[in-house]
Amino acid sequence: MRKTGWKVTAVAVLLAASIGLNMKSDLFSVFASASERGGTIDQLEEELASQFQSRSEHFTLQYKGDKHKLSDGLQNTINLALAQDDYTAYILDSYLYTIRSWGNLSTIKLEARYRETTEQTAVVDEIVTKAIAQIITPGMNEHQKVKAIHDWIIEKLQYDETLKHYTAYDALTTGTAVCQGYSLLAYKMLKAVGIPVLIAEGKVKTGDHAWNMVQLNGDWYHLDLTWDDPIVKQAGTETQAASTISYNYYLKTDDEIHVDHQWVKTYPTANHSYSEELKKLESTDSAKASVYEKLKTAIGLQWTEPEHTVASLVELEQDIREAVMEQQTSMHFRYLHGSQLAADLTAAFKAAHVSVRYSARYEPYSNDGSMLVQIQLDYQ
Repeated sequence: MRKTGWKVTAVAVLLAASIGLNMKSDLFSVFASASERGGTIDQLEEELASQFQSRSEHFTLQYKGDKHKLSDGLQNTINLALAQDDYTAYILDSYLYTIRSWGNLSTIKLEARYRETTEQTAVVDEIVTKAIAQIITPGMNEHQKVKAIHDWIIEKLQYDETLKHYTAYDALTTGTAVCQGYSLLAYKMLKAVGIPVLIAEGKVKTGDHAWNMVQLNGDWYHLDLTWDDPIVKQAGTETQAASTISYNYYLKTDDEIHVDHQWVKTYPTANHSYSEELKKLESTDSAKASVYEKLKTAIGLQWTEPEHTVASLVELEQDIREAVMEQQTSMHFRYLHGSQLAADLTAAFKAAHVSVRYSARYEPYSNDGSMLVQIQLDYQ
């Protein structure tokens, strides 16, 4: 089972031309006056963003202008306000608004509910600050920071099979969360170290899902921490893999993640291979070449290189023959045709005409259909 758990924000909208809901008398009120600059809608957007980000539950705004333009465009203005901060957008549980108009003056009253309080977010900020002080060291570049945060979150959290924990606060205080909690916590931590980050939402085979997008050196990548926190099958059940970190969904392009992720909004294009980026950095930044080499090996990108890849049955047979001639005791490589691996191994050893026993272990590499293979050779 692939882990999901993204819960779509519920939106309740009520429009009224001349009447509205009765609200509490202590509602916050701002008059967004029209000006010669024509900034009324922009002012509404900024004030909405400010109120949402401060977790206001009841507030009132005023608009001076065409009431039809307001009623037709308010939903889009709210969406733009929420888009200013993904953390706010994805802890907003629901909202309800009314519009009451007299001539060209309209009053907008809005009620909002949040999944995380300001006090809970303060706890998140405190824990994040302490964690970053522990895992981010002086001299780390952005690439190292992303990996450190990715690994810390996966080691810290387990997927919430009860589907009840949706926030970063839930994640940090219970140790469990669904995909939304993973994404919110990653957003907080990456933002805290100055790395541009977004929360993406979409669909996977098992339902709605959320993950992150990260920008490094001007290029955007997909980053799905939830699916990099593996679940393994034991005794007919699926459980969290202990102390295991995967990088199958680490800094992927649109094409790479599109295999099993579909998104429902427009996001920055991610078309730059992270493997190629590390190769470029390794060759152009000689002072830190060893850093990039170590990073490449740690996340398993060395298996994408030709010298570690076996692309066909014929090539597999040749590699087996060479290994036996050199009396190697093991082979480790990525086989591109993962679905054919078992049959191809049998065929390759038979065709190689070698007198050796072997045992093989293999597991899927990334989500591209290839397999990471380890073969032990026994000459007795």
